[in-house]
Amino acid sequence: MAKRYHFVQVDVFTDQPFGGNQLAVFTDARGLNAGEMQLLAREMNYSESTFVLPPEIPTALRRVRIFTPAKEMPLAGHPTVGTTFVLAQQGQIALREPAIEIVLQLGIGPVPITIEVKNGAPDFVWMTQREPSFGVVRDDRRQVAEALGITVEDIHPAWPLQPISTGVPFLFVPLRSLGAAERCRPNVSALVRLFARGEADGVYVFTTETASPAASIHGRMFALHALEIPEDPATGSAAAPLGAYVARYNILPRAAEMRFVCEQGIEMGRPSQIHVEVRGAGEEIAGLRIGGRAVIVGEGEIFWD
Repeated sequence: MAKRYHFVQVDVFTDQPFGGNQLAVFTDARGLNAGEMQLLAREMNYSESTFVLPPEIPTALRRVRIFTPAKEMPLAGHPTVGTTFVLAQQGQIALREPAIEIVLQLGIGPVPITIEVKNGAPDFVWMTQREPSFGVVRDDRRQVAEALGITVEDIHPAWPLQPISTGVPFLFVPLRSLGAAERCRPNVSALVRLFARGEADGVYVFTTETASPAASIHGRMFALHALEIPEDPATGSAAAPLGAYVARYNILPRAAEMRFVCEQGIEMGRPSQIHVEVRGAGEEIAGLRIGGRAVIVGEGEIFWD
């Protein structure tokens, strides 16, 4: 008997179709094993696909498994935001204005989600992040620049190269200018050497020069070796530790509750806006959230014998 599984295609961290980060949501993945989920994620070939299952913990509304074309992820931002939006849009989450709180079970465990509701429909989704973990500052600026296809002078001299994680580790590389970010052309073999330490799954370059006046940070994320993602148009799991980096090093004016927008995906023709919220004082970070909007752009079935 042929297997048939319904999926919804959604663009995340955008309010416009064909922007943001693409996601395939398999809304009822019961009956699929991990190998089949990986096979379907590779077939869809988006940076991630999600598979919705009944929860295994009593506080969670659903269990969500997240796969890149290469492997399963314990946590990811745009899949969580996009899956929540799809479930809410399809009526699988009871909505009430102005906002509701739910919990999703991800690979790292329960994750609190806030859905802002407008005119009876989901309008904006916030995802709470874990406390950030700061790695050892790197001193190999020339090697990092080589891996990114830029010069060492393009790297901002005042801020460190540092891996940070709220579930998935990224190496953060501050750049002097928007032009430097646009010039990044990663070298595959150099990236392999860069990731040899195993301290990060991706490199996130950023600058305070932006294309849009609504954004405060411009970013790009590369993960050729670790995740088989040449470039990601919107990376929520990197935006949260980016918020921790921005707060710790006072890159933007600090407040007890700081919010900013990170633009990403512009060089790929898929502009994205990730909202970041950081709460705390001094170097202490008491809370991190990332959020955004999403647009459903299609649906269909995958089937095989």
